[in-house]
Amino acid sequence: MRRLARREKLLIIGLVVFAAIWSLYTVAVSPAIERIETLNRVISEKQQELEEVRAISKEYIFRNKNLDNFQTQADFGQDALQLLPFLEALINECGIAKNVETMKREVLPIDSNYSEIIVEVRLGNLSIGQLVDFLGKIESLEAGAKTKSLYVKRNIKNKNLLDSVVEIRNTEFSQKEHARI
Repeated sequence: MRRLARREKLLIIGLVVFAAIWSLYTVAVSPAIERIETLNRVISEKQQELEEVRAISKEYIFRNKNLDNFQTQADFGQDALQLLPFLEALINECGIAKNVETMKREVLPIDSNYSEIIVEVRLGNLSIGQLVDFLGKIESLEAGAKTKSLYVKRNIKNKNLLDSVVEIRNTEFSQKEHARI
């Protein structure tokens, strides 16, 4: 066999080193770089998902607290507030009894334990001050009665007065459940 010249030996050593480096790069470095890029992309996606989960969690906690408050108000409100007699007393207190055209009570079941009581009050020939005073007293109470809807229009006969329909709601135990307790 023939002896290789120094230049040929350096060329072979260079090719072997190049092949080793290229093999190392394709086997270890390139897949690692691709994996890091994939993980960086996935990390940003997962961080967005985490923020969404946190937002949903905060909303769940908020709604759960509201539900607890709702149940507490409904539990205590049953003994403290009967909506129709309460509204009659409030109307007399505000001095608008002569302005009441109709009052209708409606019961809407929420679930097996609770019902929403809605009283529709039609008021006519009412000043804006009287209406605001009446609504303010309803909203300022701790008893849980709230204004569900409000419809206001000018009185046909006297343009300085208003006609309105106010729906007031309150939540209470359903009658069947309350009787068992």
